[in-house]
Amino acid sequence: MQRFHLHLVSDATGETLGSVAKAALAQFEGFDAMEHMHAMIRSPKQMELALAAIQRVPGLVLYTLVD
Repeated sequence: MQRFHLHLVSDATGETLGSVAKAALAQFEGFDAMEHMHAMIRSPKQMELALAAIQRVPGLVLYTLVD
């Protein structure tokens, strides 16, 4: 089984994003995603911290952010 990092970045709880990620992952067999939830991202500083975490363990990024 192939493993990869999946970063979920949301300006809220991330519940909707988690559901979208689960539906997307169901389309592929033989892959195991290590999910990293970055929830309640609402300021530039919080985004900087999320981006730093993504740089430490790179992977796919899914996001739901509203301005």
